[in-house]
Amino acid sequence: MSDEAAVRVGHFSTDAPNVDILVNGETAFEDLAFEQITEYAELPAGTHDVAVTPNGSEDPVLEVTLDLEENTSYSAFATGEVGEEDLQCTVFVDEPGDIADEQTHARFVHASPDAPSVNVQVAGGGPVLCEDIGFRESSGYVPVDAGTYDLEVVPTGTSEPALSLPGTELTAGTAISAIAVGKLDDGSLGALLVEDTA
Repeated sequence: MSDEAAVRVGHFSTDAPNVDILVNGETAFEDLAFEQITEYAELPAGTHDVAVTPNGSEDPVLEVTLDLEENTSYSAFATGEVGEEDLQCTVFVDEPGDIADEQTHARFVHASPDAPSVNVQVAGGGPVLCEDIGFRESSGYVPVDAGTYDLEVVPTGTSEPALSLPGTELTAGTAISAIAVGKLDDGSLGALLVEDTA
């Protein structure tokens, strides 16, 4: 068994510049732009000091200590806004479980700072896949039959979609995260679809 963990980093702070990620004082990722997410990088299990700095700067805008368990994968996302002084590192454990050959394990991650809690559902009155997901929260993984779906992100308790995701392809045997990024009030709200470790 490996004694390492896997970590990827996402930049979802709407008003932060491109950033560098330092792990234990050493640069791990450089020039990460808004809405970008890195590949997984292996780190020894244990405690690591992580700093986020504007690209080319030595002055951190965010510092956090990560406690990593062996044989576990993590997503560490910068969320919130620098101007609102609520920039945070939001960490999720990526454990989709055993995936059947004909299914996808999908989760929704809410990283939009001004969007309300939401449901994710199949468009046209279809089933609700996950409910009442708030900012900096994840739905957890939901088994879904593989295929192509028209999905909607709808504020909880309403029927009008805040975001439409037509033609969302869920590939058999994979795990994916749909990450809501950007802001609702300025029309920049969107979603990234990324494959997770399985």
